[in-house]
Amino acid sequence: MKLVEYLKRINYVAPLRVDLATLNGLIEAHVRAVPFENLDIYAGRPVEWSLEAAYDEIVTRKQGGWCFEMNTLFEWVLSEIGFEVMRLSGGVRREKMGDVALGNHLCLMVSLDRDYLVDVGFGGSQISAIALEEAETLHRPLRMALLDAGDGYWRMHEGGWRSAMSYDFRAEPADNALLQQQHDVQVEDPNSIFRKTMTAKIRRGRSYHTLRGQMLETNHPGSKEAPRIIESVDEMRTVLRDLFGLEEPDLERLWPMLTARRRQMFPRSDA
Repeated sequence: MKLVEYLKRINYVAPLRVDLATLNGLIEAHVRAVPFENLDIYAGRPVEWSLEAAYDEIVTRKQGGWCFEMNTLFEWVLSEIGFEVMRLSGGVRREKMGDVALGNHLCLMVSLDRDYLVDVGFGGSQISAIALEEAETLHRPLRMALLDAGDGYWRMHEGGWRSAMSYDFRAEPADNALLQQQHDVQVEDPNSIFRKTMTAKIRRGRSYHTLRGQMLETNHPGSKEAPRIIESVDEMRTVLRDLFGLEEPDLERLWPMLTARRRQMFPRSDA
């Protein structure tokens, strides 16, 4: 594994220093170059949680990844540069699900002049480091809100205050055994959202694109396009390749799963 190859992958050419400007530059370069995606999980291909596997997936094969791949790789990158970085156990939707959610998300904390939440694996929604303090921050076209959830937990809301999508974490070393357990559940459980819905997200220019099954949504600063329905295998292949930079070799096999999921989620649809 070579740091220089990762930097080429994310098109990062600025000097490397252990400071906030470099950290923010790396975060932004990563989320603009590497799509969040679950194609391997959705297709039922083997998924291993390791640094070597994440490097191969993202750098060598130039695909994307999800939180366990993205933030594992980014932790290594930051450590190689000289940042003080710590792995955190997150719990997506812990506000609704309770502690059973803990460990279903991997994020990072970087210590500089103060502690910062760093997360390139939550759909690319965070585009710069977030200080550990109660505040809403702008990540155009999105807002992120961090609040004290009590009992030592922080809660990150994607979309601003009171947004339904959130995850909780403590600013302490992750329980790696719990992360491994939750990783395997999300990869293998047929009821896992990663098994049920094919997803890809990426930032292009000032826009933020989200693919959920056959539905493509695009957010711009201050506006949102009407959802676009991907109607065919060829159209899906083009969207994955041209918008997200992804190749899916099993798309013909997966297409009936995608259309069945759309009928399940939108029973009045004509599809």
